Amino acid sequence: MEHKNFSLPFIAVSRTDVARLAREVESLEDYIHQANLRSPGHESDLKMPKTSRMLDELATENSLNLLDADSRRKLLNSLNLIRDKAPVVHMSFSVEPSAAFMQKMVMWWRANIDPYVLLEAGLQPNIAIGCVVRTPNHQYDFSLRERLMAKQSTLAKMLEPTEVAA
Repeated sequence: MEHKNFSLPFIAVSRTDVARLAREVESLEDYIHQANLRSPGHESDLKMPKTSRMLDELATENSLNLLDADSRRKLLNSLNLIRDKAPVVHMSFSVEPSAAFMQKMVMWWRANIDPYVLLEAGLQPNIAIGCVVRTPNHQYDFSLRERLMAKQSTLAKMLEPTEVAA
């Protein structure tokens, strides 16, 4: 499995999520390696690491057998490559976005921009409503605050008292 033929589950939103997946695969690799070193009958000393829903979805979407050493190695290489090289978009909101909202956002970004894009959410209380999107090269302000500032002169004219005809 190469990075290009690899599908990230939509619940893997950020670099942190990808790093967590890599650590899980490493933990599984360590467990299997230690189990192979132990003599028969002593396997009960080791506890099988539990896999997260995210890793389960990743394995299912990519038809991976996590018990296969070659699949784990290729998976780990792909995860590290994505963590280090995937485009990252920073989105700032006035309040903490829900996980469901972030999953919908990552679905849109991956369908329309890049299949490996990762999102980082931040808080900026002065935004009021909307968001600010930052890429490595641009910043886009979709906040109500920015809209009101851009229309400040129009709003001021609308609020000026008008003469009443006598």
